[in-house]
Amino acid sequence: LMFSIPILAVLLGLIIGSFVNVLIHRLPRMMQTEAESEAREILNVDASAEPPTLVAGPRFNLITPRSRCPACGAPIQAWQNIPLVSWLLLRGRCAECRAPISVRYPLVDLLTGVLFATVGWHFGATVETLYGCVIIALLVAMSGIDFDTQYLPDSLTLPMLWLGLLAAVVTGRGAAPFPVGPTD
Repeated sequence: LMFSIPILAVLLGLIIGSFVNVLIHRLPRMMQTEAESEAREILNVDASAEPPTLVAGPRFNLITPRSRCPACGAPIQAWQNIPLVSWLLLRGRCAECRAPISVRYPLVDLLTGVLFATVGWHFGATVETLYGCVIIALLVAMSGIDFDTQYLPDSLTLPMLWLGLLAAVVTGRGAAPFPVGPTD
């Protein structure tokens, strides 16, 4: 039982790490598209004129379009999307065109898995593990986005702020290390 929580945590971390890669890739593009749309609205630019966008390619959300090879555009099949394993089986290359796939994808998966396992090992099957894993996923996503763009999206930072405060209250780990307020 002692090892089951970290093993489950690492497996969950690999899966969540794959979604974190989606956040790192798509969220900045979604933000850019939204900013361009708002700018056109503020400047009263006709939306049908559609000036060239700064972000090439289809409009993204976190679910669609399906992931594709950036080199050839081939859709990524489900078996090619197994965290870490698929990258190793494909030897870091696209199944269709054999173009290299960035090592960043398995590294983010692995980092998230190892950090989840560490939290699971430290806290066991507790609410602290749940909070810790969510915060880790957000931090890894924000680190990747920050590395690429020097942005920290409000859509990630604000929920993490509130989650951290909630976690401190729920777990009781948010108590000040010294008396606050009147001591009488």
